[in-house]
Amino acid sequence: MPAIPVNLCLSARDITDVRVRPGGVWVSGVLSEPVVNGVSTRLVMWSVADPTVVVDLLIDPAPTTGRGLSGGVHVWDHDGTRIFVTTKTDGVVTVMLTADQPSGLKRLPFPANRSWSTPAFDYMNRSLFVVADWQELWGCTVDSGDAWVAHAAADGFAMDAAAGVEGMCLTWSRPHMPWTQSTIHPEPVTAGVSVQQPRFNPDGTSFGYIEDSNGFANVRILADQLIDHDVVIDDDAEHGGPTWGPGQRSWCFNSDGTKVAYTRNEQGYGSVWVYDRETQERTFVGRGVHGCLSWEGNILAALRSGARTPQQVVVYDMSNVAEPQRTVLVKPADDAWFTEEVDAELVEPSLHTAESGDVFVPYRLYRAATPNYGLIVWVHGGPTDQWNITFRPRLTYWLSRGWSICVVDHRGTTGHGREFAQALEGHWGDYDAVDTAAVIAQVQRTFGYRPGRTVLMGGSAGGLTALNAISIDPSLVSAAVLSYPVVDLAELMRGDDPFETHYMPALIGASDADDPMLWSRSPLSRAHRLAQVRILVFHGDQDHSVPLVHSERLREVVAAAGGHVQLEVMPGEGHGFKDTLNVIREYSLTEEFLTR
Repeated sequence: MPAIPVNLCLSARDITDVRVRPGGVWVSGVLSEPVVNGVSTRLVMWSVADPTVVVDLLIDPAPTTGRGLSGGVHVWDHDGTRIFVTTKTDGVVTVMLTADQPSGLKRLPFPANRSWSTPAFDYMNRSLFVVADWQELWGCTVDSGDAWVAHAAADGFAMDAAAGVEGMCLTWSRPHMPWTQSTIHPEPVTAGVSVQQPRFNPDGTSFGYIEDSNGFANVRILADQLIDHDVVIDDDAEHGGPTWGPGQRSWCFNSDGTKVAYTRNEQGYGSVWVYDRETQERTFVGRGVHGCLSWEGNILAALRSGARTPQQVVVYDMSNVAEPQRTVLVKPADDAWFTEEVDAELVEPSLHTAESGDVFVPYRLYRAATPNYGLIVWVHGGPTDQWNITFRPRLTYWLSRGWSICVVDHRGTTGHGREFAQALEGHWGDYDAVDTAAVIAQVQRTFGYRPGRTVLMGGSAGGLTALNAISIDPSLVSAAVLSYPVVDLAELMRGDDPFETHYMPALIGASDADDPMLWSRSPLSRAHRLAQVRILVFHGDQDHSVPLVHSERLREVVAAAGGHVQLEVMPGEGHGFKDTLNVIREYSLTEEFLTR
């Protein structure tokens, strides 16, 4: 069949922040669609009985959007007659409903010039709590209109509001990140413990969150009137991912708090389960990576994805928990993904591990249906992150052209427990590169891929790892394609990124920007080795997280060592490319480069 066209891989319809409306007969979500001048965003709801019945709840002002399988944009009141929505221009608004149709709009007294996320409504149908700029928890009495600051993170961050009596939220302080040490305000910090996703059941009688004191990010439910002691759903699989942004909902209560739905990360694969608090039984619900879990009455809704499954909104009928029935409510992806020809190119990966010293490094191998070229080894960014097995059109694009793809989970990758994720602290630029080189060598040795047809790809932190892996043994690969790579760790230490710069000393293991270790860990110090490999780099000229100077210095030092870096500057782009023409250019130039 013809290779997957680039237009099929571009941004299309997308849904985030799925929720079940109280009553269980409607599911709401934020729908984004490309238009001539950018992207149109609106809040809609679909009938569970007939998903062709769609109601527009809010178009103007436009709601904000969630991130990936996350949410944090809207919340219903407990009668299902009002929705509280964070917007792009007007702060937070209330949408009133009458007979399943929007009947009024009210702007709440939160400052419009802030970035708002994760509205949470208390069980008394009175107060709304919401987070501003990842720094302050605000409250508002929605009927009287009074608003106040409930918590200000003076030397840190606030995220993911929860509607306790006086408001609650996830919070952490510098130099930590949310996955190293965090707490639920107003509770004190427990040293060496990370928490996330605090939430109540709808009537406010049950409360829980995810924490990793047992080594894995597992759901903990506090003692209440149902169960008189704390319960941890003890598991050797993670129930949530790293908190890179607001609104992750990988677990939830049912309406009365007697049951909990939660996801499991199974070596990058996913599944969703139910835990019965009274019987302590665990029931399997379904396969696939799920997000935005929401449960009202007998309806459990979620966003769902998989290697061969484009994003979809699903509902599970939980009237018989032992035999849940799944229905696909919405398929926002392009219809072309569901044709027989394209389906033949969709690949399920196999799971493997490689030895790297005394560590076993997980990786996933996608083998092209018609292998015509060689192997792409892809390194995720972060570096504290993971590429779960979700639908990734970019992978399918190269698989359909005959490239097999290996995705590496080097030390520092999440999804394998706290110890594995924290193992990179003090060693970024070292352990991750050693692990990646070990995976490349094993894949070539085991599956017969040749170094002359092996290409490394990575972006941001993944670019640093890819370049340092090349410097360990340039003979392992023939080329590298990188996007906005980190190449100068001293420059990164001098940065002013409010979310990450403070974490660099702990992650790298350097005392300050003048520490000589930074040069030894930076690819710039290994130009003579990098010069042996062909390198293509894309970088936005408006990137403030990893400024363009990183790639410019890489080009200079490799050229001085007798090599060549093809640097393509993307005008107007930041840390990640959004302009359609620039994305098409990226695909086109990469294909030309790999063909050469």
